Amino acid sequence: MGNIGEFIVNHWFLVALFLVLSWLIFSNDFHQKMNGFSQISTAQAIQIINKNKGLFVDIREVVEFNKEHISDSINIPVSKLTENMAKLKNPTDPIILIYGNGQRAHVVVKQLQKNNFTDIYVLNGGLNAWKDAKLPLF
Repeated sequence: MGNIGEFIVNHWFLVALFLVLSWLIFSNDFHQKMNGFSQISTAQAIQIINKNKGLFVDIREVVEFNKEHISDSINIPVSKLTENMAKLKNPTDPIILIYGNGQRAHVVVKQLQKNNFTDIYVLNGGLNAWKDAKLPLF
C-alpha cells in the first residue's frame, strides 16, 4: 500500500484519465438518481407498459402530437401540465415521458415529483428513438 503514492506521482496522467473517465461514466447515473428519474430504452419502456400498466405521457405540443404519437399515449404539453394533472390518476403508476427534442422532460419530472408522482421514466431519445426502433406510431 505504500507504493500507491509513488504510483500516482509516476503515472499522474493515467490516474487523471481514470478519474475523468470514472466521472463521465457515473455522473449521468448519479444525476438521474438525484433527480428522481431514469432514462430508459424503447425495449424497457415496452416492458414497463406491459408488466406494470405504465402510461406514456407525450409532453410535446398538441400540433406535434397530432402529427404522430405512440398508441395509447396521452398528450399533456409542458405549457399545460399543471391544469391537466388530473389526467394522471394514480401517482404510483409508472409514467414514461415522451418528448421531441430538448430538455423539456426535466421540467416535467420536477413538477410531477411535487405532485407526489414517484415512478417516472424518460424515454431516451424521445419519439425519435421510438421511430428509429421502427415501432408503430399513430
